Formats: sequence, C-alpha cells, structure tokens
Amino acid sequence: MPIIALLILFNFQGISQAKFKVESLNFDGLKKTKASFLTRIAKVKAGKETDSIIVITDIERLKRLDGIAFADYKVEHKGDAGYKITYIIKENFSIIPGIRIGQAADDSFSYRFSVFEFNGLGRNIIFGSFFKKEVFNAFGVFLEHPYLFTNKLGLGVNYMDDSTQQPIFFDPNTIDNDTDYVFTNKGFETILFYELNFNNRFEFGLRTSEESYVLIPEDDIEPINKVEPSIKKTAFRGSHEYVNIDIKYQNVSGFRNLFETTVFSNSNTLLQTDFIINNTTQYFKRIGSKGNFASQLQLQFSNPIENSAFAPLVIDNQLNTRGVGNITDRGSAIVALNSEYRYTLLEKGWFVLQGNGFLDVSGVQRPDADLEDVFSQNTTRIYSGLGVRFIHKYIFNAVLRFDYGINVTGNGTNGFVFGIGQYF
Repeated sequence: MPIIALLILFNFQGISQAKFKVESLNFDGLKKTKASFLTRIAKVKAGKETDSIIVITDIERLKRLDGIAFADYKVEHKGDAGYKITYIIKENFSIIPGIRIGQAADDSFSYRFSVFEFNGLGRNIIFGSFFKKEVFNAFGVFLEHPYLFTNKLGLGVNYMDDSTQQPIFFDPNTIDNDTDYVFTNKGFETILFYELNFNNRFEFGLRTSEESYVLIPEDDIEPINKVEPSIKKTAFRGSHEYVNIDIKYQNVSGFRNLFETTVFSNSNTLLQTDFIINNTTQYFKRIGSKGNFASQLQLQFSNPIENSAFAPLVIDNQLNTRGVGNITDRGSAIVALNSEYRYTLLEKGWFVLQGNGFLDVSGVQRPDADLEDVFSQNTTRIYSGLGVRFIHKYIFNAVLRFDYGINVTGNGTNGFVFGIGQYF
C-alpha cells in the first residue's frame, strides 16, 4: 500500500496539505438525511483532488447540522482510481416538541408549547411554530432553508404576534415603582443566509412590524397622564457569525462570536430606538473527560434614550441573568457575563445527566443615565447558583435544564430558571 494511504488510514489528521484523488464519496448511517443534500454541501467531491484538511473540515461542518448528532470518516485505497471516502453519520431525531412552564409577570401560570422540525425533507430545513400564554397569548411560525439556492446561500421567513406584560420604570433611580403595560410586537421578517466559508456566516434580515404599549390599569386606580405609544417601522438587520468550535454530543470546545446590528426606519418621541448593536462572544473548553467550562459575554447597545422610559433592552431570566426573574430592568445598554462549569455525572447510551455551577453578572444603563452608570450600585446584579441538565444525545437540542440562582448583591430575589436547550 502506498505511504500516503497508510498516513490517511492511521494518522489522517497529521497530513497538512497532501493531495490525493477521491474515487467516491459515500455516506453510512443515513436514515432521514438525504445523501444528495450532504453531497451538495460537502467540499470533498468525487473525481476531484482533496486533502486531509478538507475532509476534517467537512466532518466538523456535518456535526454542526441540526439533523446530525455526530460524524466520523473512513478512507479506503482503491488503487489507481484513488481513495473511497465514507462519512459515517449518526443522526439526530429532529422533530422536537417543546414545553416551557413557569410564573408570569403577574404571578399567573405561564406556558409555551412548540413543535419544530430541524431536518425537514432531509435537507436541514427548519420549520415550526409556537403558542405561548404569558399573561397574554402569542404565537409565531418559522421557515428556514439555509441552503435553498446554493451550498452557500439560503432563505428564511417568519411571522410573530407576541404580547407580553412588561414593566416600565418611569423613575430611573428605582425599579420598585413600575407601571405595567401590554407590549405587542407583530410582523414579518425575511432573512437571507450566506455562508462565506467554514468559519464565517452572514445573515441579512428585513422586518416590518407594529409595536404598541397599552397600559394595564391597577384595580380601582385611575391612570393619570400615562402614555400609550405605538409605531409602525421597518428594521434592517445584518449579522456576522464566526464559529470555530468542536462538538462531541454534550461537550463543546472552541470559540464563537456573533455581531449583529439592527437599524430602524423611524422613531417617535417615546419609542426612540434608532439602532441596536449586539455582540455575543462564547468560549468553551474541555476539562478532562467529563468537565466543560463555558463562558459568554454579551454587549448590547442602542442609541441614548432621552426623556422616555421605553428603553428597548431588558434584564431577564432567559436572556442574560439566571435567577433574576422576568424582565426586572431595562435600558439602552447592557453588559452581561455568564460563566459556568458543566460536569457529566452520568452517561449511559443516549442519556446524559449533567450538573453545573454558574456565576452570572450583569449591568444596565437605564434611560436618562450615563453609560458609566451601567455598573452602578442600583443596576449591578450578580447571581450564582447550581443547575442540572437531562440530555438526550440523539435528539437535537434535547436538553431539559433547571437552574437556581441566588442573588449575591442584595438588590433582587432568588429564583428558578427552567427551559429546553442549553442556556448558551
């Protein structure tokens, strides 16, 4: 057998750029996913020359697909014809029902039901819908085909009609005297997906929406001079995602960064949001065979809000600070750092039981405050806690999580956080 064949078979990752001809590209283990789809997005092509770097990159790309739990490869020498490459696939179960229950802002029972297909037609098409009751009813429908036009270019559309009870803090120096509003946001969005290369992806979105705040009067109290702003606007959104991570079931290592800018077409004297900039940086590191360190830094910024309490960014359980509760503060700038250590307590077949300890820190710039007040005494929140994860390795994003956050700073309450999917 030629030396290159031995190198490929026994030390494939050690080859840097040694070229060899591909006799055929095959897939083993497919049940739902279409081989034609994987052939389309794979960089290795039958009849062409390739190298080990491209093969390994293909494997990592396949592992990132929602319909695939894990991927590996094998190489066989076929004489003068070249090498037969087989990608060994272990698929996810990709039709995922979801349920989230909890306590709403008015202390009533809240829930969210959803069902999504993450590998539609065996081509990584995502479609689904949700229905939510969190004081008020809300629903949304989604359809995304990231590779509709080419192996780099795709399209998505969605519609959401979402109504939530939200507190507005008219006094910037306290969050005790808030006024409750029904915030409604409904509209369509069209998204263009573009994958530049293995590490870099772009999205360009256009959303037309109607937003309104309607006062919820307190019992037997007549509202005095409380405004109810509304607006119709168009949002232009662009994002860049850099991904350099390795996924092995519940374990993740590497680096990811998402930068997103949204520009709005118009504003008024109360709803003054002209732009929102968001940058989220994530870092993961394996520690031994069972440990996994994870960290996330979120930086959110909008234009300064003047003489208005209707700021667009919020501090919330599910968004940035575990244990803090549903929408406990809002402003025009937010800094949030999440860090946690995950440890696999039990792994047997498809099931994983994982424990985690976490520390979340956040600060917010309230309306009419200065940027340096993000981490003032009244706006800094530090929550530490423990959590548990019940994970199905072969069902996409099937992570049932419970966290309990304890307030460290003394300006908030303790609380549970329950959800489907990893927190980040």
